[in-house]
Amino acid sequence: MEISRKFLHDRIALALTTLMSVLTVIGVSIVFLRFDAAKSATTTIAYRQNVAGIVYQPGKPIDIYSLAIFMLITAIGALILANHIYPARRSAALFILGSADFLLVLAAIVANSLILLQ
Repeated sequence: MEISRKFLHDRIALALTTLMSVLTVIGVSIVFLRFDAAKSATTTIAYRQNVAGIVYQPGKPIDIYSLAIFMLITAIGALILANHIYPARRSAALFILGSADFLLVLAAIVANSLILLQ
């Protein structure tokens, strides 16, 4: 993959890429450092509001680890896509990077919340 020289010299694109890198490291660290699969065989992976009350959906530890994989795939995919689109449409590339940053923030919040419910 060849990174466009203009892509690396654009301050906004570089700031969004740096933010994405930091958010990815934080999100993956939350999952791998705070989650302890030895505490229980099942973990909470979803919240469903039911007529009878609140229901937490149980799942396996791999479901929590898949959030870290999702964060990595999101960051790498957004970087590749933004790099390819940047020469044609700068605004679209910046939108992709900004959307990926927002998605990584939400994924880190969800991962932290699910780990706290364990």
